[in-house]
Amino acid sequence: MTSNVQRRLLGLDARGKEIFEIKPVILGGSPTDPANKTLLSREDHIKAVNYWNKIIRDLRASHLSI
Repeated sequence: MTSNVQRRLLGLDARGKEIFEIKPVILGGSPTDPANKTLLSREDHIKAVNYWNKIIRDLRASHLSI
């Protein structure tokens, strides 16, 4: 499903925004539950992705299974 279709289905005015999964799927977040979605500005999306990427990297480095 494309991002535009997802935005329309969620009923969101997402112009200039990115859909972001609050809890990453790899950490148990739902890929389909609208409650696990939020809209972020491009700048905030980049910050959030960098944050979660660091968490996931740290978990992998500590040999925890994710």
